[in-house]
Amino acid sequence: MSTVEFENDLREAVGRLVGDRCAPERVAALADAGEPADRELWDELAAMGLPGLAVPAGHGGEGLGFAPAAAAQEELGRGLALVPSVSTFAVQAALLAAGDLPPVARWLPRLASGKVTGAVAAGRTVDGWTAAGGVRAVRTSGGWTLNGEVPVVADAPAAGVLLVPAEEEPGLFLVERDAVAVEPVESLDPTRPLGTVRMRDAPGEALAGPAATARVLAAAERTALVMLAADVVGAAARALDMAVGHARTRRQFGRPIGSFQAVSHRCADMLIAVESARALVAAAAEALDEPSDDTPVAVDLAAAHALDAAVEVTGGCVQIHGGMGFTWEHPAHRHLRRAKAAQALIALPDRLRDRAVSGLR
Repeated sequence: MSTVEFENDLREAVGRLVGDRCAPERVAALADAGEPADRELWDELAAMGLPGLAVPAGHGGEGLGFAPAAAAQEELGRGLALVPSVSTFAVQAALLAAGDLPPVARWLPRLASGKVTGAVAAGRTVDGWTAAGGVRAVRTSGGWTLNGEVPVVADAPAAGVLLVPAEEEPGLFLVERDAVAVEPVESLDPTRPLGTVRMRDAPGEALAGPAATARVLAAAERTALVMLAADVVGAAARALDMAVGHARTRRQFGRPIGSFQAVSHRCADMLIAVESARALVAAAAEALDEPSDDTPVAVDLAAAHALDAAVEVTGGCVQIHGGMGFTWEHPAHRHLRRAKAAQALIALPDRLRDRAVSGLR
């Protein structure tokens, strides 16, 4: 079976599962109730092997790379699935970049199986991830302990292990969720829960020292950007489907509103935005699997385009639905909120473009 055929089959399988499990009413009920994750859906995805797609077989995964993982993530985004896959893939990427270390052997198989999920407890800036201010690591006779607070961590309420960069003692650490306090944070997008992480003498396992921290954290960030971009492409694609469906059936002045140029041209622009973003994200995911000097540029440009395109498309969906698109009951606003919140989750699109230009220079 070719790679394209496999990805198509994977999309179809995940799409069917998401279609069954992510009806708008169910997503709304889970998100508005403040659930940290859809555990039933995650268990089914784990049974399919999705969390281990990019993990080598030697660590209990499928060894297929991040390209199929991005394809699957797009389907999860289409259904606004309440699962911590983006963060888990990012933590896996950090472990893979860290090399042959005891924490990698301990945690990677558990993440690949889906029995444990991950989150990146890093400080957030407009330019990307860094160590949160005040997060300190102290060496003790028994190892390392961490203290400090990370104000906003995506998927922290559902995580089993946290990837934490420390500030004053430069390094990257793995901290078990049970060793920290997590307080839910109200979010624009309740389908991706946020939490404040507080550490007080929390035991940590060193994953990277001062020399390797930037490289390992960058690997996690690049993977998170690609998966987040794939996710919002899926959300935008579903919003496009809703907009086109409404334009075909809603009649005004005795005609479907899709027959009016203002609406048909808007739908055409939305289609171009989705397809171009999908192509760029697919190329960036392949670049993760076959890294080169151009990989950071490909990732930054793909993420910047996809994040902006998703806001444009989901906002267009609301507009095309007219007054009903602005109601709480209609699902259009959830897709817009997923896209808008994603824009600021890791790095701002304009700063990603600036970073890509600097990389090219």
